[in-house]
Amino acid sequence: MNRKVLQLGLLTGLLFTSCQKDESSETDFQEQQFKTNTSEEELQQAIKFDETGVIGVSSPDLNRDAADVALFAIEQIGYLEAPVINNTALHATHVDVRGDFAYVSYNKEGATYMGAIDIVDVSNKYEPRLVSRMKTDYADINSLYVDATGTIVFTGASENGGDNGNFTLLGFVNTANGNFSSDFSIDEGISGYAGVHVFEYHDNTVFLSGANGIAGALKNFTTAQDFSSYREFDQRDIRYGEFNGESIAMLSGEGKLMNISLDDSDFNELSSISISNLTPESKRTLTWYGDNVIISQGGQGAGIYNFSSNTELANLPLKMHPDATFVSEGDKVTNAVSTDGNFVYMANGGAGLDILKLDSSFGTIGEGIAEISGSANFVQAKGEYIYLASGTGLHILRILTSDDTAVSDSFLDCESYDIYTGDKNLTIPSDVEVSYSGLVNLKHLNVNGTLNVCGDLIVEKSTNLASQSSLNMNGNFTLGNQKNSENLVINSDSKLKISGNMTIYGDLYISSGGILEFVGDDSSIYVTGEVKINSGGMVTGTFEDLSNKFD
Repeated sequence: MNRKVLQLGLLTGLLFTSCQKDESSETDFQEQQFKTNTSEEELQQAIKFDETGVIGVSSPDLNRDAADVALFAIEQIGYLEAPVINNTALHATHVDVRGDFAYVSYNKEGATYMGAIDIVDVSNKYEPRLVSRMKTDYADINSLYVDATGTIVFTGASENGGDNGNFTLLGFVNTANGNFSSDFSIDEGISGYAGVHVFEYHDNTVFLSGANGIAGALKNFTTAQDFSSYREFDQRDIRYGEFNGESIAMLSGEGKLMNISLDDSDFNELSSISISNLTPESKRTLTWYGDNVIISQGGQGAGIYNFSSNTELANLPLKMHPDATFVSEGDKVTNAVSTDGNFVYMANGGAGLDILKLDSSFGTIGEGIAEISGSANFVQAKGEYIYLASGTGLHILRILTSDDTAVSDSFLDCESYDIYTGDKNLTIPSDVEVSYSGLVNLKHLNVNGTLNVCGDLIVEKSTNLASQSSLNMNGNFTLGNQKNSENLVINSDSKLKISGNMTIYGDLYISSGGILEFVGDDSSIYVTGEVKINSGGMVTGTFEDLSNKFD
């Protein structure tokens, strides 16, 4: 095996190379092949807010107005355009999240080697920032993870790898506060056409090199700077792996789901489950779900497996958006899966992002397909955020669930309110008062009488408070999407009274005699558009103006 190790630059003072190079040539190579950019003005242009706001969620089994409105809602907080090299847009391949930062890898499909790594600050949900970007026409970057010290470990492929089709690349770079803070150290010529995945297992870096490749493990290699002392697991076409406690689940394209252990001397296959062969060179992932493993299986959707019984426990079929009749059969594939709690996220290619909430027997409590443009190629759920890679970039999403809607110290009688179970268009007639708790997820809201809500009120489209109507809220109110510029209208002699947070992706209109009243000392409001208060309209109470739109 012909292998080459390069230390690209001199910040660490160490060189690993197959031939002698002077300092200037190493520095030139670093600058030419791994180009970093930290220009805030330039990088922020890659973050798009055109479709920021509430995202529609449709039931795959019913019509688009009949989703499981009481279970979850989706808000897009930003969209990251993919890097462009030589007029060619790259594709997002993987996402890892550590603290306030999301780390995204990119490649170019086909024989051309191009890659990138983005570091995105997601600490402010109203304004994610692209802090740093590295672009290279030297290598694909197919996967990455970030360790507790902020070191990015990545894998991919380069054309300079070596003989016999061994183009796999493994490398690392240090970061601090979202910035690249060291040189890029890489090892080339590892067995396999390309590194397809890399992940951390205790103090080990485990890398997978797919077809014609291996699974390898290096212990503390980012601190020891030793790429050579790795243990190999000679199993062909391993696509993905993830650990849970002491067990590593590995997915082979040759029809095996394996339960692996790893010690200081070797990999050990503890058991395996036979599955269907995977499509050659296709993106497939797995994730642990308690003591079970969910794997993406292309056109078959996702399967839930258990190593103790060595069986498939359930299948999650690939579902379609009710309006997506134009999607070709070849684009209806489950590429990736991710979980958070009892929520499962399926990236289904042209069929979109399917979100399911499961019960303890893997039955579906609720399901909806996010109405997001572009294909769904990879998904990673971390806490309340969902990172969805499409063909042209990365959607940064936020999920709102009925489990997150607890309220306290309310001016409303919240404990007596029922959960909302109606459809997505809600109209309150004149002289009628209704009250709901939990998550109220709507497409349109018209209030002619009185509506009381304790929890989260999410409205994708318009909200109108007619004359002499009232909306009383304890919790969070989110309205609209930048794409459609929806507005909140508080008409004459009507009142919106809230203790909590308001987010309006559009304009706020308060007519003469209309009142917006904030209760308590902890309320806030964020408005992307204009705030227009007619003579005689009022805003009262204490609140934080997050968008600086109120005088």
